[in-house]
Formats: sequence, C-alpha cells, structure tokens
Amino acid sequence: MTSSLTPRLLDQDNLQAAQAFAIRTRQLLFPEVYQTSLPHDLTHFGETYVVSPMGACFIIKDGESIVAMVAYRRYDARFDLELPSPCVEVVKLFVEPHYRRQGLASRLCQALFEYARTQNIRHFYLHTHPFLPAAEYFWQQQGFHLIRREWIQHYDTLHMLKSI
Repeated sequence: MTSSLTPRLLDQDNLQAAQAFAIRTRQLLFPEVYQTSLPHDLTHFGETYVVSPMGACFIIKDGESIVAMVAYRRYDARFDLELPSPCVEVVKLFVEPHYRRQGLASRLCQALFEYARTQNIRHFYLHTHPFLPAAEYFWQQQGFHLIRREWIQHYDTLHMLKSI
C-alpha cells in the first residue's frame, strides 16, 4: 500500500473526474437497472457534493486517477423511514478492485465522518444490498445499525443509520 493513498475532500480541480468515476461505478454495480437517465446528484455533482453545505465527497487518487470514493448528501426522504433530522445519506462508496483489502474504504469513511462533525452533521443514513460482498458487515464496523430490511424493485435492501 502506498502512503500517498490518502482521502482528500473533493475540490473543483477533481470534480469532472469524480463525476465520471461515480457514473462508471454506478453502471458497474447496477447494470440491469440504471441504463436510462442519470439521477439529479450525478447530473448536478458539484452542486450536490461540493457547493451544498449538506454534501461532501472524499476521493483517493493514485497519480492522476481516482481509485476510491465516498460521499454524503442531504437525505431526500425517498423511503418511508422515520429518521432524525437533519440527516445525510452516505453514497458512492466504491474502491477499485486492485486497491481493495488495504483499508481505503475505512479511511474514506473516517475522513467523511470527521468532516461531517466539523459541519455539525450528526445523523447518517444509507442503504445497501446483501449481494454486495460484506457490505452489511462493513457498515456495521463503521458504526451503522440496521433499521429496516425490505424488497425494493429488484433488490433486497438494507436501510442503516448511524448517529455521532
């Protein structure tokens, strides 16, 4: 593992590359569902993750290439859940396969939560899916707990919450 692989807050210089990374990884993870239009957060990436006070994105680069990412954005209440307010949704966690098993995802999350604390953000929601290897376990290790499990469209969906 290279010590230069450290999380950094997304800035304007890396905005286009981060947006492209997020779009590509979304298509890799969910090819059968997401072949139509892109959601608002991906078409308004800078507004959602750089400009908004309820948004943030951390990346890890190796040279000029983004190899890992995690972000949060204002939770939009699209699921029927009773969550504390205000709450952000943790999204876009992806580490390129060659860079996995080096602790990058945990370091990204630690940086994200530390930054959120400085922004007075205390509540984090996410949803994940059991078909993603070790996803539930990973998020439990980050301090999340399961609040609901349900079938949504094509996916068994786990809703999780963390408060700091």
